[in-house]
Amino acid sequence: MSGQFGGIMFSYYGRTKPSQYHDNCIPPERRQQTTQTTEKAHKEGDYSSCDAVTQDRIWKQSVGKEGMCLKNWEGNWGFLTEFDSKGNPKPREELPEDVNMYSNAVPNTNSGNYGNKVKSELGIKMQKLEHQFFGGQRKRKLGSEMVCY
Repeated sequence: MSGQFGGIMFSYYGRTKPSQYHDNCIPPERRQQTTQTTEKAHKEGDYSSCDAVTQDRIWKQSVGKEGMCLKNWEGNWGFLTEFDSKGNPKPREELPEDVNMYSNAVPNTNSGNYGNKVKSELGIKMQKLEHQFFGGQRKRKLGSEMVCY
């Protein structure tokens, strides 16, 4: 079941059994600290027996944990961005202060996507055919003999 889901949304489904190899690598005094957590790990079978409110609470907890990890990442692992793969310090890239969030090359809206396709050769041909097809329904200037006063 966990192989079918991926990404952040279903990250709590992918719980697996801990590896004995990795458990043996942890010193015994640290192993006791890690096994005594306040929250129990949820199993995949626990979610099937939950109602919608409980699933929502579990979802909020997992999203909250991911948010906390994201906040703490800079302090814990941010130093990795300061060095290249060989351990040499990298110069920090200066970002421009004034950045436009809209693209000139790619459409920014769904209507822009529609209008962007009209610029192709096929789109122009379709526009001409549509103009000809609906030509009989457009208003025409009536002759002087048809004007009623």
